[in-house]
Amino acid sequence: MPMRTFTFECQNEAQFAALQQAALFLAEMHQLAQTAPQGAVLQTIESHALDQGRQFLRNALQSAAQQRIDHDEKKGAPLGSARAPAPAGSRAGTAAT
Repeated sequence: MPMRTFTFECQNEAQFAALQQAALFLAEMHQLAQTAPQGAVLQTIESHALDQGRQFLRNALQSAAQQRIDHDEKKGAPLGSARAPAPAGSRAGTAAT
């Protein structure tokens, strides 16, 4: 089967980097699936997906947030603090009774 290609126009360097990371992640997944010991394929690729997939998402989140910060700073937006929401099931921010 011939190798397929596609063209994607990136709006910025961060988007380009994220696409490169995604392509590398998929290539690693396929390579691991081919080289994992018989009977351990799913465990091997699932472990990689959880570890490296989380890292990919963290990087994408950080990049998107940083772009917004940079945009707001260029605009001269007032600086402010941001609070992260409490994790589900957390009692953070509730009064003790």
